[in-house]
This record gives sequence, C-alpha cells and structure tokens, in this order.
Amino acid sequence: MTTSAKMDFPAADFSSPVSCPACGTALPEPAAGTSAGEPPAGDLPVVTPGKVIVSPALPQPIANALLLAGALSPRERGAFELLGLGYDNRSIARELQISERTTKRHVTAILKKLKLESRLQAGLTALILFSCSPEL
Repeated sequence: MTTSAKMDFPAADFSSPVSCPACGTALPEPAAGTSAGEPPAGDLPVVTPGKVIVSPALPQPIANALLLAGALSPRERGAFELLGLGYDNRSIARELQISERTTKRHVTAILKKLKLESRLQAGLTALILFSCSPEL
C-alpha cells in the first residue's frame, strides 16, 4: 500500500530582487529586450579564495566547498570549471588534453579536497564559483 504525502512549499516571492547564491549580492535586473534566462548584464561580485562571502541560503556542503576551492591545483581547477559546465569525464579529458584516467583522478581529488559527496555537488559549486568570479 502506497500513500502519497502532500508537500507544502512556501510561495515564491518574485517581487524581491534576485541575488547571487554565493555571496547574496543583488543581481541587476535583465536589460530591456532580454529574457530572464540570459545572464545578467553588469559586473557580478568577485569571489576570491580566502575572501568568499557565502549566503546562508546555500546548502552547507556547497558553502563549505566554496571556502575550500582555493586548495585545488591549477589542473584540478580546470577540471572543476568544466564540471560546472556539465562536462563528462571524456569531454574533460579531451578539453584538457589528458587521459580519462587522469580526469577521473582529478575529479576524485576535487571531491576529496572540497569534502563533497558527488560530482553533482562539485558541478553546482563550480557553477556558482565561476559564474561569480570568471578570472579564477
């Protein structure tokens, strides 16, 4: 016998400005003639290792990983950024011109150093980090 539980979610508040999930800074409104799905115009706040301001709205593992991201090597950082773009291991290997085995080791090292449990968490963390700080 299966029962379905009704889940109550709070109503979305679309009247308040959208803010960056990593640092909480209000993002600019979309420019006239652009859709809400496009990246916002203007400068996003810069997040640098050691100076990350994390919003309490982020899940704890991702917030912690943002603070630990500075511990990644340059090659791991490259793989980390591609994880944030949704690349699989084969595509990361091709892009970085390394073997798939090396890519797998980089992903394992990223998960260990950032204390994350899955590549999905790593990808979301990278997406947040690199969308706020493209120069990292």
